[in-house]
Amino acid sequence: MTLPGVTAIALALAGVGSGAVQRVHLPRDHYGHPSAGIEWWYVSGLARGADGQRYSVFFTLFSPAGLLLPVSQVVNLDTGALVGHSEALARGGVATSRLDLSLPGGSLRYRAATNTWQFAASGHRYALDLVARPEKRYVLHGGGTGAIEQSSAGSSSYYSATRMAARGTLTSNGRRVAFRGSAWLDHQWGNFENDPLAFNWNWFSCRFEDETELMVYEFHTRTGVPLAPHRTGTFVLRSGRSRLVTGFDVLPGRRALAAAGRRWPLDWQLRVPSERLRLSLRSIVRNQLVRGILLPTFWEGAATATGTKRGVCFVEQSYQ
Repeated sequence: MTLPGVTAIALALAGVGSGAVQRVHLPRDHYGHPSAGIEWWYVSGLARGADGQRYSVFFTLFSPAGLLLPVSQVVNLDTGALVGHSEALARGGVATSRLDLSLPGGSLRYRAATNTWQFAASGHRYALDLVARPEKRYVLHGGGTGAIEQSSAGSSSYYSATRMAARGTLTSNGRRVAFRGSAWLDHQWGNFENDPLAFNWNWFSCRFEDETELMVYEFHTRTGVPLAPHRTGTFVLRSGRSRLVTGFDVLPGRRALAAAGRRWPLDWQLRVPSERLRLSLRSIVRNQLVRGILLPTFWEGAATATGTKRGVCFVEQSYQ
């Protein structure tokens, strides 16, 4: 089996498993779900280093069909330089009563006593250590149930920590930099049919200066045509209470990056009528592609948000 084939096999096996999606219960559901065909823990952060530079920090641990795939990337948002990227592959699973994984290329831990998350990744002459703790309650998407539709492929369990205090260190070419900032955590799992539409999405997570947050997503075809029935999201109030977003419009701008055989938008106009939001999103750095070897290349970029609210958004664009 060649490495490029790992993802295709894992996603094909992602339909294995049984059981309908249940309402999310925390802290129980912070841990693994072996009956799910695929599961992932994701964190993205905007940090300021002790060197005065701004950094975009990203880490995901995928757990599909008996495999573990930690992926990370750090980008310098002031220079546009790629600080480091890592991917790894191992056999294994995640326990149902604790989250304490350490494997070549990455680790993930949740400390229930302090409600603290720890992430680590390493690659060629590069390492990332990140500790994050929620500053607001966890948000269950799908109107407070934690259950959403994963495009036309079935149901998915999904919750987030939308505002976290983050700190850590990054090392590149022997240079170590401490940083502090804010982060966003996603945890999602489910049994999806062998349907590429389940993995084609545009996703936006925004933290605004008034301490509110927004998450919206739309599934699309392989060529990028949105699937109107499968677009929704969540708006989080300053208090931590959340409201279901049932409709939004997103229009890509003229700027784009032509790379990896696709045209990746760099600007977006985002409108959420129910929350009276009109936002202009602009990618901070042109090239924020996560170029995969084990996983398909996707976009994971930090963008400024202006308009009715100001803040920073992370934009994810994926195609299968």
